[in-house]
Amino acid sequence: MANSYLVEPTKAVAAPRRWANHAIGDQPHVTIEDLQNGLTVSLIATRRADFVFCVADERLADVIDRNRENQFDFLPVVDTPTDDIATSGRIAGLLDISRYRNESKIDGLISAVMQPLSEENLIGAGASILAFVRDADRHGCRLIVSDCKISGLVTLSDLQRLPVRAALFGLVTNLEIIMIEVIRRVFGSTEDWFDRLSPGRQQKVRETIEEAQRGDRFVDALLFTQIVDKATIIRRSPLSPGKIHQRDIKKIETLRNGVAHANDYADSPDAAKQTCEAVRLIERWSDHFSQWLKNI
Repeated sequence: MANSYLVEPTKAVAAPRRWANHAIGDQPHVTIEDLQNGLTVSLIATRRADFVFCVADERLADVIDRNRENQFDFLPVVDTPTDDIATSGRIAGLLDISRYRNESKIDGLISAVMQPLSEENLIGAGASILAFVRDADRHGCRLIVSDCKISGLVTLSDLQRLPVRAALFGLVTNLEIIMIEVIRRVFGSTEDWFDRLSPGRQQKVRETIEEAQRGDRFVDALLFTQIVDKATIIRRSPLSPGKIHQRDIKKIETLRNGVAHANDYADSPDAAKQTCEAVRLIERWSDHFSQWLKNI
């Protein structure tokens, strides 16, 4: 039996909006793909003119000594010495200097330990930020190709930049919208989904709704549930789209809260790598729920 609304509204409210699949808000023409395609890696890149570089035939020990102050993790490698990397000098690869910075004995030339140019360390200037974040924990630095030249680079540490936060917020929001659509598809216009929450979570949702009503901000009760609530409702629904792994939802929720509340979510290499993992989980569950919606 429906709950005849979770709390008594202080005034009449509009009927809840239906969210279009893969849409941001109630504008079906603005998709998550449109948003992410507008947030490109070039927005978070270090320009080529600002590169600190090394030369392939230099000694690794000399390069490390010269760069102890700046603490860069990656350096572009050029094959010939040059005073102006912005206009000359052919980039031949990347040096992961962080791997050798604390070594007690460092021998050899840069050419012996650098990563030669390959598909693994190149990315197009028009690629989305998420295309980089998706596997930045596996490929910590990418050289950015624009037209016919290398125009910049992006590293794991760039996950802290503002455009990345916008990309992540859009990604998480899209997942929550899809989850809401799953709940609506299962429960229709009823509020029986509320009974799937624990008594404690029911009380929290009621309190949030009451506060919203006092401020004339109430639209739809489902919008006041947390992502973990939505996962619980779907998992306990009579027509569930498969098992939902709570550990996945917890990782997603941690990232969501860090992004939404302007907290640090990538302020260390380990935190940045956890962000990359969470992004892959969000995309996997978004695809899973979207496919379920298409098939029922």
